[in-house]
Amino acid sequence: MNKLKKIINMKTYLDFASTTPMASEVIEKMHAVMSEASYGNPSSLDHQFGLSANKIVEESRESVASLINANPDEILWTSGATESNNMAIVGFHQFQYKVQSMRFLSSHLEHKSVIESIHSIKNLGSNVCFIQPNEHGRIDIETFVNQMEEDVIYVSCMHVNNETGLINDIEQIGKYCRKNEIIFHVDAAQSIGKIPIDVKDMCIDLMSMSAHKVYGPKGVGALYINKDTVGRIKSIILGGGQERGMRSGTLPTHQIAGMAKAYDLSKERMDDDHKHIKQCRDIFIKTISKIDGWKLNGAAKHAYPGIISICFPDLYSESLIYAMEDFAISRGSACSSDHDEPSHVLKSMGLLDHEINGTIRISFGRNTTLNEAESAAFELIKAVSHLRNLKGGN
Repeated sequence: MNKLKKIINMKTYLDFASTTPMASEVIEKMHAVMSEASYGNPSSLDHQFGLSANKIVEESRESVASLINANPDEILWTSGATESNNMAIVGFHQFQYKVQSMRFLSSHLEHKSVIESIHSIKNLGSNVCFIQPNEHGRIDIETFVNQMEEDVIYVSCMHVNNETGLINDIEQIGKYCRKNEIIFHVDAAQSIGKIPIDVKDMCIDLMSMSAHKVYGPKGVGALYINKDTVGRIKSIILGGGQERGMRSGTLPTHQIAGMAKAYDLSKERMDDDHKHIKQCRDIFIKTISKIDGWKLNGAAKHAYPGIISICFPDLYSESLIYAMEDFAISRGSACSSDHDEPSHVLKSMGLLDHEINGTIRISFGRNTTLNEAESAAFELIKAVSHLRNLKGGN
């Protein structure tokens, strides 16, 4: 990555929650698959080309399953976590539609793909409800149980929030749902490969996964479907009936192989990555503490260290981002086309409009150096001081 920055004069990249650069090993794996005689359709099992591609797909399925302690036949390939979320909610709803009294529960912290999917089934006649996070901006078991409504048959809750990094109490929520025979879906796009996930211990029934958030390729993801508690969902993409009739479309062998390699690497490096990213976070927070007038959105002790949501209530995020011209940072989620709309996540946490407007997100990754984290903090101090001086001058 450092060579790439020199070649095309890139900014220092600190937007890893949006997407990650592909690991060199992933690129090599994908190139090898595209260069070999594995270009056959993995559904064409009448000749060696298709059989070769199918072998790669199934070996990759084993890699993804291994990371989360699932069975390979519980992994369904998709185009990414957004499609997985749609399938987990809409596909489940359509398959179970004969149950007229279905009530779905989610939270105001969720990704747009979950919220919009939940609203779509509401339009089809199902009851839906949303719970509020606690004072720290997360869903813990006490918050969840206190806001649980009667007759809920399905719960959807993200693991790590993409805007704040706050970690929800997935294991305890999962155990509550299993005890009460409630289907439990988890959006793990921001946590997969970064913090340990065991779908059996956490009592997860459906789980959405992405590749590009964890140094894999864009355009591929997966959905875990617990074969004992869910079994099947209805395909929301009609066609040739691939993926056991639940997701039609020719499988992209090279992308699937890339995702599997990224997951294998994450499994090997998870502890080291987490330690390094925490060091980046700590040095950033220590340095930025040299100035006043800012706050973290959410308690750091409950957050994944790679995502920092920081508020300067007297400033505008656009001005801060512009002033930090040598660093690629963001206001928040990159998964919404409407950046003029205030963050629904931060609103649910009780932030006022001027606090939301003054919030930026900085996210670290495997490639971030300690020097880059510290330099970003110094640059932010410089930007804040400059903008406050301008305001004072007016």
